[in-house]
Amino acid sequence: MSLGMELIQYMIVGILYTLIFLVFILKNEAIMSNYNFIQTKFIHWSNKKSLHPNAVYKKNIETVKSLAIPLATLSLSIAFGPLVSTINDIGKLPLDNRAHFVLFWPKIVDTNKISMYGIIYAVQVLFTVILYISSLSFNLGFMVFLNELTNQFEILLDGINDAFKYKRDKQFQPLFIDCIRHHQIIIKFLDDLKSYFKWVILIEIIVVQVVLAILIYNLTKVNASIGYKVKVAGSLLFNLLPICFHCHVGEVILSLHTRLSNHIYNMVWYDMPNKNKQLLVIMFQRTQRDLTLSSALFSNERASRSLISKVIKQVYTILNVLLKT
Repeated sequence: MSLGMELIQYMIVGILYTLIFLVFILKNEAIMSNYNFIQTKFIHWSNKKSLHPNAVYKKNIETVKSLAIPLATLSLSIAFGPLVSTINDIGKLPLDNRAHFVLFWPKIVDTNKISMYGIIYAVQVLFTVILYISSLSFNLGFMVFLNELTNQFEILLDGINDAFKYKRDKQFQPLFIDCIRHHQIIIKFLDDLKSYFKWVILIEIIVVQVVLAILIYNLTKVNASIGYKVKVAGSLLFNLLPICFHCHVGEVILSLHTRLSNHIYNMVWYDMPNKNKQLLVIMFQRTQRDLTLSSALFSNERASRSLISKVIKQVYTILNVLLKT
């Protein structure tokens, strides 16, 4: 039974990335709009505040450097765990045992020959590396968006603080209107992001729960060497980390907008002229918009840290069903 579920797991992972690929094709306009905001409009606001437009990208590089070792360890565990298992099982198990492959390979060829095993293993490692690069690029894209968005919120907060230095003067109006325009740009960026991000979250919620349950089942049920268990443990993290990161993205975006709303409310605006107060009311009303990154179809499933606990609970439920069958 575990063999069949392992095959189902690989099929589901393939379906997951195929569906995400389709989302990117169908929502190509919104994705290109997001990149345009980063490359032109966000850089414009950074230059306007005399900030280096590449500051965020330097942060991204530092983040990638800090993640290099754990990501490399995870990748190596999945790719070379089966090879360690093969070396350990020489004389104990045949080469065509599924614990000796990165992916399951149907027994349509004689994989007990070392030469054939080496060819199949090399091909599987190659396709696995392509999957790693695709997944990493996909998630690094969201990391760039998140860091750039965080930077724009910081610029906006600084702009509001600068405007309030002239809260009783006419100079306040052009400065604060500039902040309102900046906020509109950020909201448009988020609207485009939400139009396709919600489908990514939906696919992950549905697919990842099943995949994680099957992986944990195989980890506990399949009688194999440590190499196989290393591979399964690596696959477990490979499937869990993206949805955790995407939930983190949703949490940060929500907290940024809440922070902006609270910042405006806590400013000393009581003694301002009425015309200046009117601009403040407009900005405050705009900050009341719901920017929660929710899942498509299931609007109650929001991309936040609470969603991670829901996913884990559902995995536990599915795992119990598998263990009882």
